[in-house]
Amino acid sequence: MPIRPPTKDDLRALGDSLFFDLTDEELEFFAEMAEQRAEAYETVRSYDPVSRLGGSERRERSAGVRVPDEDNPHNAWVSRCYVAGDDGGELDGMEIAVKDNVCVAGVELTCGSQVVEGYVPDVDATIVTRLLEAGADITGKANMDDFAMTTTGHSAFGTITNPHDDDRLAGGSSGGSAVVVATGEADAAIGSDQGGSVRIPAALCGVVGHKPTYGLVPYTGCIGLAHAIDHPGPMARDVETAARILSVIAGSNERDLRDASPVPVEPYHENLDGDASELSIGLLQEGFDHPDADEGVLERVHGGLETLEEQGASLEDVSEPMHRDAEDIHTVCTAEGLLDAMIGEGLGHGWKAWYNTSWIEFFGSARRVQADDFPAPLKLSLLVGAYTNDAYHSRYYADGMNLVVELTERYDALLAEHDLLAMPTTLRTAPEHEPELDQYDRLQTEKVPANTTAFNRTGHPAVSVPVGEVDGLPVGLMLVGSRFDDATVLDAAETLESALAGGESDS
Repeated sequence: MPIRPPTKDDLRALGDSLFFDLTDEELEFFAEMAEQRAEAYETVRSYDPVSRLGGSERRERSAGVRVPDEDNPHNAWVSRCYVAGDDGGELDGMEIAVKDNVCVAGVELTCGSQVVEGYVPDVDATIVTRLLEAGADITGKANMDDFAMTTTGHSAFGTITNPHDDDRLAGGSSGGSAVVVATGEADAAIGSDQGGSVRIPAALCGVVGHKPTYGLVPYTGCIGLAHAIDHPGPMARDVETAARILSVIAGSNERDLRDASPVPVEPYHENLDGDASELSIGLLQEGFDHPDADEGVLERVHGGLETLEEQGASLEDVSEPMHRDAEDIHTVCTAEGLLDAMIGEGLGHGWKAWYNTSWIEFFGSARRVQADDFPAPLKLSLLVGAYTNDAYHSRYYADGMNLVVELTERYDALLAEHDLLAMPTTLRTAPEHEPELDQYDRLQTEKVPANTTAFNRTGHPAVSVPVGEVDGLPVGLMLVGSRFDDATVLDAAETLESALAGGESDS
């Protein structure tokens, strides 16, 4: 559609929003110049707007269909589809679900929200292409918290309930991905993690969830909250499967120009040697000492760590008081980061990478028409971000981002002395599902106290691995490593998993 040059009335209104006091002469001049600049926009638009991320038209694929309630008891699926992976490959025959903020060409993407219901991508996300090329089949889109804004499991398409207890929540925002793995409806799943959204539901549902090092796995073709914290990651019933998937999806992305140097990758599944004899683990005390911590959860986590110690690992208590403030730092930074993404029509501006134009066009229109359908947590964050941006000129955002640098350095100092840091993933088991609460009540009362957000900000790799149950509800232990040392994180998790499984078989 040809661009319509702005009128003088358009420019006057826009000038007011930018704090310009434009004269009539200026309006006349800028209107004429803007009309000339319209030619540049026509040049850009003359190119084919569809630029595929990789090979979607070559494969057998079916459009997604909504899953009937009787086949979806936990509301874990938004839709089921089938996209055939290539023959052969590391993941040949594996059935994988992807969170419904990950683009699969020809299959509706909803982000768990009514606002963008009906959007159908024309591309596969980079990680989807890599999975298909490795032989995996994509079998559905997993349900998620509405626009990934909470960590409990509340979607516009039904609350995601816990497979261990229907009266409990699955956690989020990748709750559907965790549930389909836990129930065996998929061999593995892809989640996304902006503040714990892979690790929290993994812990609450009793599966493995890995948040890779920031930048190790491409986010191209996924819908996020803010570029600084978006991480896609694997979820599986065991560490070895998660590591196999990471081996496939990790690696530099030629469509992302933010970092010209290739990221270091390894065959992570081949490096699981189960040897903890030289492993040094720092038990981050601020991750345990929390007023909301459940003693049963702490006992299970300490039990898992003692099992690692029995396998040869050395344990030492360590402290970093700034860890207690990480949640507040994350909250402040997210408000204006999310505002920037929203103003940028769901993607933001200024980053050197491939932009999903079909998503920008759809979301840009949808948010102007259906903004009232955004969930309350998103509205709150945007309102606060807009206020601090306008009244305080992003000073608090800048302060928060500077504190992220300091927080990163402090964790790095601990990791210079220890191979890993350890703490509970969540400090309580899955919260109760209270269907009588509306979204505003839930915003005030439903929380999942967790240790996860700090490492989205700092970019360190972190895995949640199951370490038992409290009253029939799973508990997760989180292991955190140095950036791009995902191999050590996963190896320690697999060592613990194997030792716990051996103990169960011996009993």
